[in-house]
Amino acid sequence: MHVLAAARTCFARAGFHGASMQQICAEAQMSPGALYRYFPSKDAIIEAIAEEERVDAAACVAALHGEGSLVDRITAVGMDYLRQTLDPDTGGLMVEIWSESIRNTALGRRFHEIEAEVRRAFQAALLRAQESGEIDPGIDIAVALTVLFAIGDGLVMRLQIEDEADIETIEPYLRRVVQGLLGVS
Repeated sequence: MHVLAAARTCFARAGFHGASMQQICAEAQMSPGALYRYFPSKDAIIEAIAEEERVDAAACVAALHGEGSLVDRITAVGMDYLRQTLDPDTGGLMVEIWSESIRNTALGRRFHEIEAEVRRAFQAALLRAQESGEIDPGIDIAVALTVLFAIGDGLVMRLQIEDEADIETIEPYLRRVVQGLLGVS
């Protein structure tokens, strides 16, 4: 929806708390009355964005359970995630979402729930791979997930800073990191 794209741009630029409904109206090129017909408040817009994030997370989880080796699937999911965050207007929104997730707010809790869903799906995939012997049976899944997610989050941040980086050159290195982390030779 056009309003949500405009809101994402404003939130990426000024943060959830710093962006105003007036700024969102200006970005969406619509009157406040028209905006309020779709969304009664900024919180309603943020909740709609959270729902979009939840849908994206579900797609990520579905891809995690696809064909191929676990390393291939994790690498593919990671690269898709990185590509999604490259939008020059809204790429910084993930940083804002993470900041909000650290705060004890309803919004922070909502995004934390989404993160927890993704983490549970990754955990289940890693446990299955560990049970089948695809990955090292001795790795601590919880620690491996923390490191894996930190690498992804760090890459998102780094790609916001190094906007000239060619994301496609990252894939073979990401694959090596995942292989090493999961004890796959």
